Amino acid sequence: MEGSMPMEEALMAFAEIDISRMKNFTSEKEKGIPFISFVMKEKEGAVFTGPHPLFIADSLLREQKAEGREILYRADYIRSGTDKFATGVLSAGEKQETFLKLLKNNISSGNAKADIMGIYSYLEIHFTLCGLERLAEEETAFTGKEEAGTEDYREANCAYYKEVLSYVATCRRHLNRGASGILLPPFPERNVFMAGWYREHKGGR
Repeated sequence: MEGSMPMEEALMAFAEIDISRMKNFTSEKEKGIPFISFVMKEKEGAVFTGPHPLFIADSLLREQKAEGREILYRADYIRSGTDKFATGVLSAGEKQETFLKLLKNNISSGNAKADIMGIYSYLEIHFTLCGLERLAEEETAFTGKEEAGTEDYREANCAYYKEVLSYVATCRRHLNRGASGILLPPFPERNVFMAGWYREHKGGR
């Protein structure tokens, strides 16, 4: 987050955002995760918050105590294989909210400026995928420890969460390469996967 600056300066920085030229968050850019930026009014000036991956940006408004302020956001994302961006204006209430929660509330309250490009559902799915990815990475790391269970169980568990990571990558490709209304592949159900893995690798044990 940057310090307070003149509104004109904040809006200029906001308009000149170029995700492709950013030197940080390389992995997130390669994965096609959307980036979110904010300009928040503050007294006579504004606070500009530069691009952050969605899973980080979602909590920034709550950390900045944005209650009662007007917030301009920008989402840089990929649709139909093309880099795009959308902007919107959010009105924050007296309760601290995450970005996606505030966006949803503004849409529900009839704020026509909140989601002009209709990207809320797209962002929500991407956010869910980020959560699944984080969980799968944590579980995969944990399976390397003896306390995670027997060797067979750890091997099966690791294979399952690698399948979840593959699912996340596939869904991101579907979201970013397709137009609106894309149907995502079914989620790999744990019980079904584990039963199949044991049949294939351990003869049904």
